[in-house]
Amino acid sequence: MKNFVEASWLMDNLEGVVVIDVRYDLHNNEYGRTTYGEGHIPGAYYLDIDADLAGDKETHGGSRPVPVVEEFVRKIEAMGIGKDTTVVLYDENMITASRAFWMFKYIGHTDVRIVNGGYKAWLEAGGEVTSELPPRREGSYEPHVREDIYSSIERVKESIEEEGSVLVECRSHDRYLGNNEPFYSRAGHIPSAICIDSKSLLTEGRLKPLEELKEIMGRVSESEDVTFYCGSGINAALDYVVYDELGGRSRIYIGGFSDWISYDENFVEVRDEN
Repeated sequence: MKNFVEASWLMDNLEGVVVIDVRYDLHNNEYGRTTYGEGHIPGAYYLDIDADLAGDKETHGGSRPVPVVEEFVRKIEAMGIGKDTTVVLYDENMITASRAFWMFKYIGHTDVRIVNGGYKAWLEAGGEVTSELPPRREGSYEPHVREDIYSSIERVKESIEEEGSVLVECRSHDRYLGNNEPFYSRAGHIPSAICIDSKSLLTEGRLKPLEELKEIMGRVSESEDVTFYCGSGINAALDYVVYDELGGRSRIYIGGFSDWISYDENFVEVRDEN
């Protein structure tokens, strides 16, 4: 696989890569940094979803907009990351690491992977852990932003009307239907969207076999223009990474449902897909 590595591979190649811990709990903002401090893969740095992988929340733009690129670049330069660095990401659910994966792709980085099964897989493989923090390093990085993998709300509105475009909701099917909405003031989904729950791509925290993933993603494989979205651009990132693994090209509407409903005039559907 091009986007994922096994924990055993990381053990064999730990000295030649930069590892980043991206553990996070949407219900406990301190969880990731706390667990990182208690123990992490030796040499791993830490990126926080809200502080490092998202910009400031405003009236519009969603709960976790794209961070200022220059600020993100300064942070990864302090990890010693350059254009040719192999970056390996891990978390506990394959989802927050996927948001980091997309962010690296967005700035033009090519060699970035995710540990299949995350931190649990590392422990099960007998990997060592440490609470020692890695040193600050010096790096030089010239970003080349890829707008082709980013979708604005204007682009989403266009895709709703375009034949050959498909919008994919990546939250749970229950939230897609509008039966349950734990975070936002309105429930349902963006008009015309189908639902491919990001969690349907996993079994016990690991990727499902490629053939199963192909079947799940087969609903959009023939589409000319694919846009994934969720609440705030996190769950959608796993769908993006898997679709890319299968050879598909897509965008993420990072603003997601949280951005969509920030405009009172935007309609929300509450029903199943056809």
